[in-house]
Amino acid sequence: MRNIWFILLVFLAVEASAQKPKNKKKTVAQKELPKRYTLRSGELLMFSEMDGMRTKITVSFDNHGAREVTESVGYRAVEQDLNLKVHSKSIFANGVLTTIDVQEGKGTRYPVGQFADAGGINFAMISDSVKKEIGLEMTNKTDTVLGYVCDVWTIAHPVIPFSGTYSVWGNLVLKSETITNGIPMKTYAVKIEANKPFDESLLVIPEDIIFKEPGK
Repeated sequence: MRNIWFILLVFLAVEASAQKPKNKKKTVAQKELPKRYTLRSGELLMFSEMDGMRTKITVSFDNHGAREVTESVGYRAVEQDLNLKVHSKSIFANGVLTTIDVQEGKGTRYPVGQFADAGGINFAMISDSVKKEIGLEMTNKTDTVLGYVCDVWTIAHPVIPFSGTYSVWGNLVLKSETITNGIPMKTYAVKIEANKPFDESLLVIPEDIIFKEPGK
């Protein structure tokens, strides 16, 4: 079950990217690209709970999300012991999403472009047609997480057995409650360090990681 969330995010990112109109002209300046997050830089500490597993998630980003590193370390409680179950890392930079399974020493690279939804759904940029396709809708409700007043979104995908709610501030998901194939998952932020300088060492990939083609 540990890969189900990542697979879903990749599916939604690819589906959303496919719906974005292609720009025939190549003269658009880099500075005109939209900003993913309201904050220029920061670090978000979150926890996710699903199917008896608790995962610590650290998201670091700069340049409003043009570079973003997410590290997940998850444990499953077994007879009062903590057994390591998940240790993964994803790096988004220069239009490429690199995913690493630290435990297995394997990785993949996805060229997803400048508009990549590296963290899943880009609530600020997603088009109305894609919202309809994946069953996403912003409600008139709000939710306060760590003092930040969030917009509340709901999703009920018409094809994938996936539904849930998201609390979003500045295009950052600070809380979510979803159900995939009947399995509930809750993710919530416990700390935000706004405008924290980005640690360049996070982009370093261990030399022993073996990369394979996506899907293989």
